[in-house]
Amino acid sequence: MEKRMLLLVVVLMVAGLWSSAAWALRPMGPPMAGLEQSQMSVGFDFSWSKMNLEEDGGTAEDLESLAYLANLGYGISDNWEGFIRLGFAGISAEDFEGNNQFAYGFGTKVTFAESDPLTWGGLFQMDWTKSEDGDVEIDSYEIQVAAGPTYQMEGMSLYVGPFLHFVGGDVGKVGPLLETLDIKQESIFGGYIGAQFDIAENASWNIEYQTTGDDASAICTGIVWRF
Repeated sequence: MEKRMLLLVVVLMVAGLWSSAAWALRPMGPPMAGLEQSQMSVGFDFSWSKMNLEEDGGTAEDLESLAYLANLGYGISDNWEGFIRLGFAGISAEDFEGNNQFAYGFGTKVTFAESDPLTWGGLFQMDWTKSEDGDVEIDSYEIQVAAGPTYQMEGMSLYVGPFLHFVGGDVGKVGPLLETLDIKQESIFGGYIGAQFDIAENASWNIEYQTTGDDASAICTGIVWRF
C-alpha cells in the first residue's frame, strides 16, 4: 500500500512540475492490451487539456478542452483490443467560449512482448471534437500513437512512453458567408507518464500526464470495469 501511494505521489509531482506548460489531448492509458480474447470493458474518461495550434496566418493560443467520454472496449485476442469512445467535449479560448457538443473516437491497443514485470506494447487512437460560440465554430480531430513499457506489480501498474500527436481541422464562421482557417499542431512529438490502480475485482482507476514539444499538455483520468 505504501509503495502504491509513493508512486501515485511521484506521478502527481511530475504533473505538477510540468503543469507550467500549456494544458488538448485525450486519455491513452497503459500502452498495452488490457483485455483477454472476447472480454469486454466499460469505462469513463475525463481529460482537461490546453494547447496552441498553428492556423493560416498565425497561431491560436491557449485553447482549452474538457472532455467527458464513455469508453467501450473489446478483446479481439489476448494481445489485441479495440475500443470506441462517445461523449461530450468543449473548446474555449480567450475570445471563444465554445459549447459542449457530441464527441467521439476509436482506438486499438496491442501487446508486443511480456517479460515479467514489464509488458511492452503500443496504441493508436483518433478523436473528433466540435464546438461553437455564436457564429464561430471549431471542428477538429486528433490522432495519438504511443508505445512503451508498463511495469506491473501487485495492485497497480506504472507506464511511460513517447507518443506522436497530430491535429487537423478548421476554425471559421458559420452561415451564408463561410470563412475557414485550417489548423494543425505545432509539434508532433510528446511523452506521457501514468499509473493504474486496482480498486476492485476487474475494476481499475488510472491517472496520467501528457506533454508535447509545443507546450501542449493534459491531465487525464478514467475508471474501467472488465467483464
